Parts: sequence; C-alpha cells; structure tokens
Amino acid sequence: MNRSIVGLLVGAVLALGGALPALAQPPQPAIIAFESSLDALTLDEAEAGARTTELSWFTANMTEGYRLRLLSYRRGAWEPVFGEDSVPLEPNGSRVVTVQHPLTFAAPTYLLSIVDAQQRVIDQRTLTIPYDVASVEGPPVIEHFAADVTAVDAAALASGSALVQVAWQVTQRAPGSNLVFEQVFEDGTAQSIELPRQHLWVASAGQGPVRPGLPQVPGNPIRLRLRVVDLISGNVYAEETIALGVIGFAVRPPEAAPPAQPTAAPVVPPGPAPDGGQVVSFTASPPTVNPGAAVTLSWEVRGTGGVTITETVPNGGDPVTVVNAQSPKGAATVYVPDRAAYSVDYTLFTAQGAYLTRTVRVHCPYAFFFGEGDGCPSSPPVEIPGAYQAFEGGFMVWRGDTHEIYVFYQDTPGAPNGAAGYFLEGSYNALPETPADGRVPPLDRFAPVQGFGKVWANAPGVRDRLGWALAPETPIALTVQQVALTRIPVPQFAIYLMLPDGAVIGTGGNRWQVVQPAP
Repeated sequence: MNRSIVGLLVGAVLALGGALPALAQPPQPAIIAFESSLDALTLDEAEAGARTTELSWFTANMTEGYRLRLLSYRRGAWEPVFGEDSVPLEPNGSRVVTVQHPLTFAAPTYLLSIVDAQQRVIDQRTLTIPYDVASVEGPPVIEHFAADVTAVDAAALASGSALVQVAWQVTQRAPGSNLVFEQVFEDGTAQSIELPRQHLWVASAGQGPVRPGLPQVPGNPIRLRLRVVDLISGNVYAEETIALGVIGFAVRPPEAAPPAQPTAAPVVPPGPAPDGGQVVSFTASPPTVNPGAAVTLSWEVRGTGGVTITETVPNGGDPVTVVNAQSPKGAATVYVPDRAAYSVDYTLFTAQGAYLTRTVRVHCPYAFFFGEGDGCPSSPPVEIPGAYQAFEGGFMVWRGDTHEIYVFYQDTPGAPNGAAGYFLEGSYNALPETPADGRVPPLDRFAPVQGFGKVWANAPGVRDRLGWALAPETPIALTVQQVALTRIPVPQFAIYLMLPDGAVIGTGGNRWQVVQPAP
C-alpha cells in the first residue's frame, strides 16, 4: 500500500524536475514474528495462573523514536503486561510471563505493537493461546457449593433485602460455559438470584452475595441452585442444590404483571435489613463533572457496620471500592476516572445488605469534527495518510497509522449504509496480491493492487461483494476520530471518518452509515 502512495509522490516530484533522493525516507519498522512457547493450556490452568509462557518476537528497522508495547486482553479491554517503569522491550527478544485468564469467554490473547513518539501504532500482531480441551478428563464438576448461613429471616426474604453469601468451586471448566445461580421453587420453576453486574463471566471459584425470595409454601426451606451451563447449546454440565431454613413467617407478595414494553432493569431501592439498618441519605455532588474532577460522596445510614462505596464505569471493568468507612454518617472526596467519558456509578452498601446507587454525569471532553454524533469522542480528530478506492459494490479505505484496511459494502447500489469488514495488516500482508483464478478486469474496470488487492483477492466474499474497482486507488488525507465505548448502551459507532468527497461515515459492529452527506 505504501509503495503505491510513494510511487504517486515520486512521479509528481520527477515531473517538476525534483530530485528523487530528497524524498527518500527510511521504511517504517515492522513486526516479523510474534510467538509463544506454550501451545495450549486448560481453562482451569488459566484461572489459577498456573502456567507461564515465553513470548518472543522479532522486528526489523526499529530505529530511534519507536518502541514496542505488549498488552493482554482482560475484561474486554487491552491492558499493559508490564508497568511503565519496567525495562523497555528489546527489538528482538523474549519475556516469560504468567498466563492470566482474560475474565471473559476468550482465550488468553496478547497484542504486540510498534508505536512512535506520538503513541501512534505503526504495526501490530496478536497472539492467542488456545484452550486445551482434549486433555480435560470428563465434564465440569462442582466441587463445592455452600452458604455462610443455615437459615434466613422471612421478613427479609419478603422485602427483597435478604443477602446470602455463597461460595463455590468448579473444576474441569469447559470454554463457553458459565455459572448460573438460581432459586428453585416448589412447582419446579426457578428464577435468577444474582445481583446486577456488568460482566457476564463468573469465575470458577469464588464467593459473593445472592438475593433469594420467599418459598411458595410458608414454612418450607428455600433451595439455592448452582448450575454450569454451556451458553451456546444450553447443555447443563453439572448442578448442585443447597437448602436453607426460614426463620419467622411472612406472606409471599403477589407477582407483578409483566410490563407491556421491555424496560431497563431499575436500581433496587434500599430495603430494611433484618436488624432495621437502611440508607437514610446518599448523595454525589456535583452531579455533572469533567473527567478526573473531584466528587463529594455524603451518606447517612441506620445500623452498625459502616458503609462501603464502589465506583463503576459502564463497560469499563469491575467495580472499585473507593470508600470503606465505619461511621454511619460522613463524607469523602473521590476523583472521577479519566476514562469515564459518559458517567460513573457510585453504589453505597450497608453492612445489613441495603444499597443505593448515584450516577455522576461526565462532560464530554472533546467535540466531533463534523458536528453532532452519537457518543463522546475519546480523543480529538486526527488527520493521517490513507488511501481510497471505489468499487462496483462499495469502497475500501486504508489507514496509514494502523495499516488497517476497511471494506465497506453497498449491497444496495448507492445506499448510504451497509455491511463492513476490518482487516489488520497482519491478516493480509503475506497474502498474494492477485486472485488464484487469474481473471482480468473489463476495459473500464480495474483490479486492486497492494494491500487492497491482497484483501480483495483472498478474504472470503470480499471480491464477490465488491466486484471490480471503478478507478485506481487514490492517496488521501484521512480524518479519523475514535468514540469512547464506556457507555451502556454502547454507542452506535466506534469510529467516524471523512471520505474524499467530504461525506462523514460512522462505522463499527461490522456496519457503516453516512452520518453527514457530502457538501
């Protein structure tokens, strides 16, 4: 792709009588190899942190001003494997790391990138260590499932304020499976007793609270069930049930009629705990701030044991405890994380099980370069070198900063939207540039070359859907702006970019759409 762009520039210079050596630029560095000494591991080994691997790499043309960055994928985001104060990675070298479970349903994955002084990605390569399912003997096994109490207060069950701490351990976990906690009733039905959480994945071993309700028959025990379920097939690998007594007597409230329209799950209001503890007040001030600004949390609760307050950025990882105080009344100053582009949730928990959430809105620190857009930009717009080529059934765009190729299909001719595909340089760079069948374009059409040609000729379905190119590829100055994804629901697009005719499109989730037509 770069050879095509440079070729056009060299032609222009020669036409003007310029000297070619004046334009000579050293080629950018590249990752030649990125490998792991560990071929595979079991899911149990990944969760236990019981295996290490030697990650090795080889690069070329790493000159001053470039450096290597190694990230691992955890909780839906890339995070550094080594701290900022660690020894820089050698251009050609290796490091032994402990393989950690990504806390999602993915296998352990690493990303090696070459970045320049402005933190722009020049080249990158991913590496995944797959799960070894062949060596696991038998289906998942629930080794332990127990509660910290033998009986629960009936009034707390009736009010919805009862919290029971359960502990569990599952071995021989299968990829694609998850743990499900339910209450089983006398008529054979069951309902979830899990508290609201951001991430679907549940660790194979741990402990945490569940929220059961009254049994259907007064005086009967409550039955809590743990199941290991395959999320693709629905197959139940294993299940275990425990019974807890009920202290006192309370009438089971009638079930509410289902709502006519689906709505978001409301925040559960604080309920009276068995000893009468409850939240009197909980505030977060100011209600709207800039990223990184201070927020004052004030509380007053009834009951003993103090309070715990957690901070959660939607789609931004696990809750973090920011306040742990023994006083039933007080205040504390915390700071909104810089990554919070939309909002932050602060949840207060009492020792008796009551809780209440306050949301602090965050001012968007950047503006979209084209006007109004869905979401909040995660950075200012950048103008980067790129390339564009129009096809019978869509168009292709190359990003000079990341070397990614975007394929935008127009399954309906002339439609301002359609499907999209995204290709990292590592997925196409070594592929042949021409299709194996050797077909040549009609006289008024063109076959793409360089990176566009590699993707077009080899990626399944691309050539059939795009057809022939309408013109040769064109070097362009590409305006791009990323969107912060820490919002629920996730923004409509992850990236906005401007096409050569001035139209702005949004893309993400394997689709694209014109959001501002060409002038």
